[in-house]
Amino acid sequence: MRKNLNILIYLSDIIALSLSFFVAYYLRNFGPFRIFLENVQPISVYLFALPFATLLLLGVFKFSGLYEETKWVKPVSEIYGVTKAVATWALLIMAGSYLYKYDYSRIIVILTFIFCLTFTNIGRALVRSFIQKLYKKGIGHIRILIVGAGRPGRELARRLKNYTSIGYHLVGFIDDRTQSRKNFPVIGNTAMITKVIEKEKVDEVYITDPTLSHAKILNIMAKYPKRNVRFRVVSSIFDLVSGVVDVSRLESIPSLELWRSQKSWWTGTPKRIFDILFALVLYVASSPFWLIICLAIILSDGTPAILKQKRVGQAGKIFYMLKFRTMKKGTAMYADGPRGPNDNRITAVGKLLRKTSLDELPQLINVIKGEMSMVGPRPEMPQKVAKYSPWQAKRLDVKPGLTGLWQILGRKDLPLEENLEYDFYYINNQSFLLDMTIIVKTIPLILSGKGAY
Repeated sequence: MRKNLNILIYLSDIIALSLSFFVAYYLRNFGPFRIFLENVQPISVYLFALPFATLLLLGVFKFSGLYEETKWVKPVSEIYGVTKAVATWALLIMAGSYLYKYDYSRIIVILTFIFCLTFTNIGRALVRSFIQKLYKKGIGHIRILIVGAGRPGRELARRLKNYTSIGYHLVGFIDDRTQSRKNFPVIGNTAMITKVIEKEKVDEVYITDPTLSHAKILNIMAKYPKRNVRFRVVSSIFDLVSGVVDVSRLESIPSLELWRSQKSWWTGTPKRIFDILFALVLYVASSPFWLIICLAIILSDGTPAILKQKRVGQAGKIFYMLKFRTMKKGTAMYADGPRGPNDNRITAVGKLLRKTSLDELPQLINVIKGEMSMVGPRPEMPQKVAKYSPWQAKRLDVKPGLTGLWQILGRKDLPLEENLEYDFYYINNQSFLLDMTIIVKTIPLILSGKGAY
């Protein structure tokens, strides 16, 4: 129902843009501007371009976060966001007109921009007012479940009361120890969370119990992948990545979104196309080094120069990861022994390759073949995957990556358990921007050799 109500915002924006154009065209040809200027192209020329301009506006608004159903913003913040988005749209329209080499009326574009700002904000204010009336009747609520009936959970519940007018509704608490109190109903324990979410049609789960271990929190999330349910951890319980705390859900309540069942547009074909193009460019650019590295390995320690290592990929599929050999010939791949930069099983050439991460170059072939991605969790060995708990197995939902959050936040200096938690965050927050950020931040780490051995 919430999504259906959000369609009204889309319709309001479309109507605002269309009305803005017709008013602008009228003023340009029949209003005060007609006295000073000649007639412009017939309206049919602009009507042909209007659908494309409308799709562009909706795309800019979507990218700017102006259509997020469960996100609440203050009126002033929404006006500011709309102003930035419409300004961006107008600049793109003018840039497109220049590249297309068609001389649309600049006055019409400027007037459309001015009226679009006005009509869009008025339309959104009217729609918001209408939707709030529906909220008061119990229609379109965001149904919230709180895990933890202790002090943090009760504080969150108290603040929720201030947001009933914009659709937030508390269905109750989940807690393994605390009993129901007046105005704070405990409707189940953590073992019952899946049934409670289904029965109460929960939209967002806020985890407020600071005594819950990271593993238990992640297991709770991993148990429920069916509906578009958002899982959020309140306060600093889960300080995974600095700077990503989002306070827009409930004002003054810092929380970090760790899990959403609905995947972003980036996780499908766009990411695959990006992987192929990026890996091909790197493969061609680095190809001269391949011969040099192979010769160095063979001359120093014989063949083979490239190893195939069994790894577990997406959906548990086994594949063979390629890697330049860095350990002495005859060394058992998984044998016990000293680990780290002082491992005496690593050859002199191997130390240099590991320090610069050049030993990973052959995995570009894995990326091109579709077995790996440029960004994602690192591929793991089958014997370790066999011991995964339910939340750890979620890392198999995506293709393993050449680099990932584990690399930019510590690389091999981090223990495996922490790597898995970062992987869990990445899997559920994938985006083009996050991938590009990880790739860009990986470059200086490779050059410095930090955490690599």
